[in-house]
Amino acid sequence: MLSLLRARTEATCGKPRGNSPVSAEARCDARRQNVTMRNRAPHSTRPHRLTSWLVLVVLVALVGLAISRWLPGDKTPATELMRNAMRVLAGRELPSTPPPQAPANPSTQREHLIAEAFKLQGIPYVWGAKGPENYDCSGFTRAAYHAIGVELPDGSFNQAEGEKPLEDPTSLTAGDLLFYRWSADAGVSHVTLYAGDGWVIGTGSPGQPREVALYPLSDDLVDDGRVVTYRHIVLSDE
Repeated sequence: MLSLLRARTEATCGKPRGNSPVSAEARCDARRQNVTMRNRAPHSTRPHRLTSWLVLVVLVALVGLAISRWLPGDKTPATELMRNAMRVLAGRELPSTPPPQAPANPSTQREHLIAEAFKLQGIPYVWGAKGPENYDCSGFTRAAYHAIGVELPDGSFNQAEGEKPLEDPTSLTAGDLLFYRWSADAGVSHVTLYAGDGWVIGTGSPGQPREVALYPLSDDLVDDGRVVTYRHIVLSDE
């Protein structure tokens, strides 16, 4: 019996240092305990990490809501502050340039177009709405162009007539229409208006309902929506 115990101990824990197999068996049990504790240690911190992230997300949301209530009038800075915080949490990059401003004294049709688009910021999104109390994506772009005397058809798919592949975003001009497909084999189902400096202005979509506002071109509407085409409309004074 003693020889069997010694053989088992040597097989699992190595040859005992002394003549006592019991001391070797005790060392073997201690080694098993250490291995078990090492395997469990990383998993024990996961709930704490998850809780920390959830607390941080909630705090960001509360701070953004509080700031938006304190600011009178235009709430774009507070809204954008909250979006930037959420982009960091999601691992997204922040926009490299600040958002453009509406032309102070528009003199061309294109400048008037951008100025009119900026006036519509803050209007809530409703699917199929054409304004003026609510807009969907194509209703907003149609209203902005209508303000300068250019009539666009209803629906993002119809507005995409004459679209071109978007191969180089740096070639975009303020006022260009950007079109999105939600999957590689789907047709156009979303549109925004390029505001310049890497930013677009537009509404959300049925899956992401949000008011008319400025969004970075690198925002999730581009990343997940797969913006692939654009349309440049030549205006009468160009």
